[in-house]
Amino acid sequence: MKRILLSIAANIFLMSGSIAYGQNAVTPENSDEEETDVDETLLDEEEREIRENPIIEGDEDDWVIVSPDFINRNKNHVIFNGADWSALRSALAKSASVPFSIVHIGDSHLQADIATGEVRNLLQFDYGNAGRGLITPLKISGTNEPTDFFFTSTNSWTPALLMKSSWPHAMGFSGVSISPGKLSSNFTVATSEKEDINPFSSLIVFHGGQFFVTSVADADGNSIPFVATPSKDYTLIELTQDVTSAQVFFDSAGDLTLYGVSLSGNRPGIFYHTIGNNGAAYCTYNRIGNVGAGINALDPNLVIISLGTNDAFGRFDAKALTSEIDKLVSNIRKANPDAQLLLVTPMECQKKVVTTVKKKGRGKKKRSRTVKVRGFAVNANVEKIRDVIMDYGKAHNIAVYDWYTVAGGDGASAKWLNDGLYGHDRVHHTRKGYHLQGELMYEALTDAFRNQ
Repeated sequence: MKRILLSIAANIFLMSGSIAYGQNAVTPENSDEEETDVDETLLDEEEREIRENPIIEGDEDDWVIVSPDFINRNKNHVIFNGADWSALRSALAKSASVPFSIVHIGDSHLQADIATGEVRNLLQFDYGNAGRGLITPLKISGTNEPTDFFFTSTNSWTPALLMKSSWPHAMGFSGVSISPGKLSSNFTVATSEKEDINPFSSLIVFHGGQFFVTSVADADGNSIPFVATPSKDYTLIELTQDVTSAQVFFDSAGDLTLYGVSLSGNRPGIFYHTIGNNGAAYCTYNRIGNVGAGINALDPNLVIISLGTNDAFGRFDAKALTSEIDKLVSNIRKANPDAQLLLVTPMECQKKVVTTVKKKGRGKKKRSRTVKVRGFAVNANVEKIRDVIMDYGKAHNIAVYDWYTVAGGDGASAKWLNDGLYGHDRVHHTRKGYHLQGELMYEALTDAFRNQ
C-alpha cells in the first residue's frame, strides 16, 4: 500500500553544537574534540572502506511517514532538457499488455535496494508487477544483498567484484561475476515471501562461457519441466509453472562466469531492475566496457543513472568527469537506441577530515596549544559534480533528476543527519532516509510519466 508523505508545518530543530553547516565547517567526531595522531592520508582509506562496505542503520520496518520541511518539494520533478518522453509514455500506457522496463544503475545507494525497492513497489502497485527482475549474486560474492530475494548455492564459487583492482575472470555488466569451482554445479534463486508473494515462471541467466542446464527443481526438490534456450550472452529458462524458488543444476566447460538472473512472471506490468555496486563511479562502470550491451536483454524503456557520490572523493576534474559521463551514456545509447535516459545528481554528503585547532590550557599557568582534531566537513566536490551532471544533461538533451536540490541543497547533510535520515558515516542514508528518497523519486517519475 502506498505511504502518503505528509509535510510538517513546524521547523525541524537543529542541534547547532555538533553539526557542520557551512562548506568549511568541521564537525568533531565526538563532543570532547579529542586529539588525534592519525595520519591524514589514512582518512582516504577509511572513507573508501565506508563507501565499499557500508552499514545501513535503522530497522527494516523503519518507514518514513512524513516529509521534513527542508525537502524542496516544489523542485521534485524531472528536468527534461528538451528530451522527448512521448514514446516512453506510450509504452507505459501499454504496460497492461506489454511489460514496461526500467533499469536503474548506481552505487552503494542502490546495492541495498531500499530506495529503489520503494520505487519498484509503488510503481508496480500502480501499473502491475511483471516480476522481480534482475537479481545478482552479491552474497555469494561476499558483499551485502537486498532482503527481498535469495541467490545461493551449495557449491563454491570464485567471485569478482567491480571495485577490486584486478578481476580473476571476466566482469559482467552487473558489476558482479562468479565462476563455479566445479564443472557440474548449481544455484538457487528465490523471492522472499516476507511482504508479498512474487512468483516467477522464467529466468534469464546472464553469463559468459558455456552453460548447459541439466535440471530445475522447486523448493521441495521436485523436478520442474523446463525449456532452456541459449543466446549469445544469456540463457532463457522457461518453466511450466509459477514458483518462488528454483534450483538450477548445470554443466559447464570450465569457462563459465555468471553475472545475474532476471526473474519474470510472464505477465504485464513493470520491471524495475536495479544494478548497484558499493563504491562505484562513472569510471568503474566504463571499465566493464559492455554495460549497454549487457542490459539490452532487459529491453529497457528507461535507463536511470545515479552516480557521483564516489566521484566526489578525490581530486575533482570537471573535464575528466564529463568524459566519463559521456562514455557511459554513449555506451548505453548505442546498444539501446530506443531507451530514454535519466541522470540523477548526488545529494550533499560529508567526509572525514583532520583539522588544526587552538585548544585553551587549563589553570593559570597553562598555555593554549595547537592540536589536531578528527571530524567531518561537507564534501564540496559533490555540488561541483552535481553542476557537471546538470550541464551535461542540458547540453545533450538528457533528462535530469536533481536530487541534490530536492534533498535540501546546500546544508542538507546536516539536516538529514539531525533528522535521523543520514547514518553516522554521513555518506549513506538510514533506512528511513532511503525510504524517503524512494518515495520522492516515485513521485517525480509518476509526474514525468503523466506530464511533459
